[in-house]
Amino acid sequence: MKDFAAAHADAARASVRERQALATQFDTADAIQPDSEARYINGQHRAQALLEAGVRRTVVLRIVES
Repeated sequence: MKDFAAAHADAARASVRERQALATQFDTADAIQPDSEARYINGQHRAQALLEAGVRRTVVLRIVES
């Protein structure tokens, strides 16, 4: 997904700042990560800031272990 998003950012002529923000959505250190009970492992503050900015859809990272 990270490469897919980067390709679309290139096509949309995203700014450096927009590309950096997009990259963090796919970084396991920064991504919004819900747990199996709809709580947060990481990214609660980012999710709140997005909601306050009017964003209603975003990428979240769910790690599925097999």
